[in-house]
Amino acid sequence: MIILHNYFHTFPEFPPECEFKYAPENVSRFTEAMLSGNLRIIILSLFSFLGHYGVSIFVFVSGYGLSKRYDHSGESKWYIILRRAIQLWKWLVPMALLLILDRYSGHTHFTYAYLGNNKIWTDMLFMLTFTANGLADRFIIAGPWWYFGMAFQLYVIYALFLRKSSDKVLWGIIAGVWTLLIVLSSLGLDNWVFAFRYNSIGWLPVFCVGILLSRHPVHISWRWISLGVVLFVLSLFNRYLWVVSPILALFPVAAVLPLARKEPLQNVLLFMGKLSAALFVTHAFVRQQVLAHDQALPPEISGLLYLLLCIVVAWVYRLCSTYFYKKIQKQLRYGLFVEWNPVCVNVLRRTIRLYGEYPDSKKCNTLLV
Repeated sequence: MIILHNYFHTFPEFPPECEFKYAPENVSRFTEAMLSGNLRIIILSLFSFLGHYGVSIFVFVSGYGLSKRYDHSGESKWYIILRRAIQLWKWLVPMALLLILDRYSGHTHFTYAYLGNNKIWTDMLFMLTFTANGLADRFIIAGPWWYFGMAFQLYVIYALFLRKSSDKVLWGIIAGVWTLLIVLSSLGLDNWVFAFRYNSIGWLPVFCVGILLSRHPVHISWRWISLGVVLFVLSLFNRYLWVVSPILALFPVAAVLPLARKEPLQNVLLFMGKLSAALFVTHAFVRQQVLAHDQALPPEISGLLYLLLCIVVAWVYRLCSTYFYKKIQKQLRYGLFVEWNPVCVNVLRRTIRLYGEYPDSKKCNTLLV
C-alpha cells in the first residue's frame, strides 16, 4: 500500500495525501476524484491519498510487537535500543553505500534524484544517526526513509519510558498528544503539526494503542468495527478528526482481516510481509527509474510494472543480505570472525557489557543478525 502510494502521489492528476498535516486543498482534490465517476481515477486516487495509512499499521504493529517481546523480558533497556538500532542499520547501511557510490559515479543518478545536492555527506550522517527527522523544514536525502528515524525514536521512548509504564500513563499520552495536535491545528500552526507528525510524538497514540492491545487483547464486534470505519471515512474530511485517523485506520484493516486468513491471499500476504523491510528501503530507487522512463505508459500500467520491479529488486536484496548476514553468523559461531577482526568484535562485546549482561557467542550473533 505504501509502495503504490509513494508512486501514484507523484502524478499531478491524483490527489496527494494528508500525512503530516491536514491540507484542505488535497481533501478537495480527493473529493473531486471520488465524485468523478471514473473508476480508474477513483482506484488510483485511493492509493495516492490513503496509502500513507500503511505507516499507521506499521507503527501499531511495532508497539504491539515490542510489548509482546520485551515487557516481561530480562534484557536491559540499552540492549533493546542497541539491538533495534542494529536492525535498522542492517537495512540502511547498504543503501547508504549505494547512494554514495551513485553520487560520485559521474553518471546520471540511477538511485535518487536528490543526489545532486552538495549536502549529501551531512544528510547521510543525519540519516544513519536517526536524527534526520529533526530537520522537518526540508526533506533531506532520507526521503521515504524518514520512517526509520521516527521508528528509532519510538524504540528509545518505549525502552526508556513505556516498557514498565502503567495503562493510565499510556492513555494519558494518547489524550495529551491528541489535545496538542488539535490545539495546534485549530490555531493554524500547521508547521508544528507537520514537525510532530514527522517525528515520533505525532505517532505515539497509535503506538500506545499497540502496546495496550498486546497487554489486554480484546474482541471487537462488527458493530464497533462498522462504526470505526464510518468515523475513519469522516476523519478524511475533518481537520480535528484527522488527528485520530491513524487509530481509526485500524478499523478498515480489522474489517478485511478475515479475508487475509484465507488462502491463497494468506500466502501472498505472508510472502509480502517477509519482503516488507526490503521493499521499503529499495522502492525509491525503482520509482526513480520507472518515473524516468514511463512517459509513454498510462499510470496504471507503469504502476503495475513498478510494483513488479519493486518485488523483484526487494527479493534479490533480501536474498543477498540474508546470505551476507548468515556468513557473519557462521564466522561468529566458529570463532573465525574474531580471528579476522578481533577489534570489531571486542568493541561490540564491551559495548553490550556496559549496558547489559555480557553476551555469549549466541547473544552476540543474535545482536548482529
